[in-house]
Amino acid sequence: MKLVILHSSDTHGFLMPTDYQDKNKYEAPFSLSRVSSLIKSEKEKYGAENVLVTDSGDCLQGSPLASYCHTLPEEKGLQAFTDAYNEVGYDARVLGNHDFNYGLDYLSYYVDNNKAPFINDNVLDAETNTPFLGQEYKVIEKAGIKIGVMGITTQYISHWEPEEHIKGLKFVSGYEALSKLAEKLRPQVDVLVALYHGGFESDPVSGEATEPHTGENEGYKILTQIPEIDAFLTGHQHRRLNLVQNNTAIVQPGYRGEAVAKVIIDFDKISDGNVKINDMTTELVDTKDYAPDPKIEAIVKELDKKTQSWLDQPIAHMSAPAPIENAIEGRIKGAPFVNLIQQMQLWFTNADISATAIMSETAKGFSKNVTMREVLLNYPYANQLCIVDISGKDLKEIIEYACGFLEKDKDDNIKFINRWITPKPMLYHYDMFYPVQYEADLSKPVGHRLTKLQLHGKDIDDDKMYRLAVNNYRALGGGFYPGYSMDKIEKTFDQDYVQMFGEYLTQNDVVVDTKPNFKFY
Repeated sequence: MKLVILHSSDTHGFLMPTDYQDKNKYEAPFSLSRVSSLIKSEKEKYGAENVLVTDSGDCLQGSPLASYCHTLPEEKGLQAFTDAYNEVGYDARVLGNHDFNYGLDYLSYYVDNNKAPFINDNVLDAETNTPFLGQEYKVIEKAGIKIGVMGITTQYISHWEPEEHIKGLKFVSGYEALSKLAEKLRPQVDVLVALYHGGFESDPVSGEATEPHTGENEGYKILTQIPEIDAFLTGHQHRRLNLVQNNTAIVQPGYRGEAVAKVIIDFDKISDGNVKINDMTTELVDTKDYAPDPKIEAIVKELDKKTQSWLDQPIAHMSAPAPIENAIEGRIKGAPFVNLIQQMQLWFTNADISATAIMSETAKGFSKNVTMREVLLNYPYANQLCIVDISGKDLKEIIEYACGFLEKDKDDNIKFINRWITPKPMLYHYDMFYPVQYEADLSKPVGHRLTKLQLHGKDIDDDKMYRLAVNNYRALGGGFYPGYSMDKIEKTFDQDYVQMFGEYLTQNDVVVDTKPNFKFY
């Protein structure tokens, strides 16, 4: 007998097969509509009664359509958005960190209007220590057996979200929550499944650390220390993972609905009424080979049409474009668009120094006539701007950390070290700094590479305090940087980056600084 589990994650509001770069192209090899078609096809193949369908979150934010939905009253935008996810036919879901980006009222509307139950074991009401949203677990009958579904999300949300988005919530370790619940639930079910909006801090096979063990990702610890789990269905890192390790099926299906993870559990019912698992297999099924689901297209059609019109609305006119010719090259040599962001952050904050990253690998910068489409394709995150008070010593440590992303290859070319490219591209963690002039010798040990760091011609003073403009994700600890902490945040601005671009570009005759201010050798 067979139980089939189909798992999606990190669809990020890409309901239609487009990345919105070209308003006339709907042929992208991803989307919730393709996910839906694949799942419906698999249900026909195996019988819906034998298929469990799950999702590990990050649905509400990421696509231009998701951004447009947030501008509308919830019953107009978010309801249609939610209806599309309902059409897929999920049996159980968990929330992702980006699902908190628009605050609890927005999130609650989404949860309340979802047909599938949300499982939540570690996002708690701070007063009652009970699940703030959703339910602790769900026992679902499929293929004639009982499946226990537990659910957790990364506890690191409290490091990224502003207080007003998570007020009254308590985020606890997913490992701690599951270790207690798994022991309790295992005797009641035949198969135990854990949904996790989180990933792996160490390689699931070798155990070698792949990132600092901050608690953001606890997958390896869960895998190796909670043996009761049969299927571990993950997300967050946008990785493509499918393997069986420690008698546990492990999957993670990438990003934007590019794939659906499939777990097949072959089992027998034995004489005492228990279930014996004979074998487990995993695979990732790409959605590109499945036509978009016409039912989802019908639900989303009007919303998508209005999104395209919204994206074409002009934001501002610039006297000269601010391009990025290539995202990788822009990080290493600088680019006008990067300096534009820095100049804007300094204008809003009157800070001494600004720090920013290139947020998209397909970023092209701004043309003279800036549209909403250009803004969202270059800066897709719902971040807010902060002022952080740091010492010169802190600043040096922060910039040294950024310099540690780089190395020289055998031909003396500068490139990013592999851990920031695989298993998940994370170059949005790499910051550049302005208007400081800095140089780094990449042949020196990490942490000791800066050979020059000056502000307005004067060396940065270790003991002097400086005001740094940076987004809230970084200020609250995103990217594992040293030198940042919540107590150093002087102010957080109410506007998001879309609003800031609009205000800055319309109230200023912007002249973008095109001169490079940093150098690596």
